[in-house]
Amino acid sequence: MGWEFIFLGANIDAISTAAQMGIESDNAVEYHADQIGTELNFSAVTETVLNYRKEGKINNQWKKQIEQDFKSRS
Repeated sequence: MGWEFIFLGANIDAISTAAQMGIESDNAVEYHADQIGTELNFSAVTETVLNYRKEGKINNQWKKQIEQDFKSRS
């Protein structure tokens, strides 16, 4: 049906959990469930949806800031 899914996971292994649901690892990310992490998620998802509507695909850099934040604060 042409659907694309993004999986945002806090306090879990987002990549393996997404895989169990058939979501590609490129479309999954783990984040800190706090104000900073949540704000980054909303920003990234907003930008991703806007880009998807223009280009018809998810940019492979969509989760870069979320991953950087998660790694820097882990």
